[in-house]
Amino acid sequence: MTATAGPYAGLVAEHGLATSHRLVLDAVADGARVLDVGCATGYLAAKLGRRGCTVVGVEFDPVAAQQARAFCREVVVGDLESEAVRADVQRAVAGAGGVDTVICADVLEHLRDPWAVLAWLRTLLDPGGRAIVSVPNIAHWTARRALLRGRFDYADFGLLDRTHLRFFTRASATELAHRAGFAVQAEHPAGAPLPLESRVPALAKVRDPCVRRCPGLLALQFVLVLTVAQPRP
Repeated sequence: MTATAGPYAGLVAEHGLATSHRLVLDAVADGARVLDVGCATGYLAAKLGRRGCTVVGVEFDPVAAQQARAFCREVVVGDLESEAVRADVQRAVAGAGGVDTVICADVLEHLRDPWAVLAWLRTLLDPGGRAIVSVPNIAHWTARRALLRGRFDYADFGLLDRTHLRFFTRASATELAHRAGFAVQAEHPAGAPLPLESRVPALAKVRDPCVRRCPGLLALQFVLVLTVAQPRP
């Protein structure tokens, strides 16, 4: 297996893209000019490039960033909460002719102030542009079950990733978007195996309808398609 940086890149390399990744990709138009925040090793950029998209990446991990350069026009390395890194991102975006799509896939929960970062990213968008955000749902049934058992055990990845600084539910994910100056154009819940699905494989056939019916409990992640909110008169 090709060496990758970070647990999530390793999971993608081993198992392929997750449901949330596919939902994010589906929301990006062919030929879009994309800023991929937290681009990791470039697994989303690789797919987008085949669809005629131009991708500028931002990545904290220099090892992952080096791999992502094979699929991105440019990759800025560093912490997006740093003013110096933001200046580099602005320069890269300008060099690409602007961006009409910003992707934040499994990124915002790792930041100290995701509200401020998302609001700043909004300022980079061309008129009519949009942001596509995915965040994990801390109210997923597995997290609720753990709390009922008196457990909140951090892990290397997943809902209780030890590098998560912020936790979101369906309502607070929407609130995040609104506080950053966006309107929610579409919401797509990304499911995961249902309770007892490992013992009753037939449950997989009804998983997606169940997730859509009860997203607050059964969605592992929420993918939000955001447009810039119109100022109130």
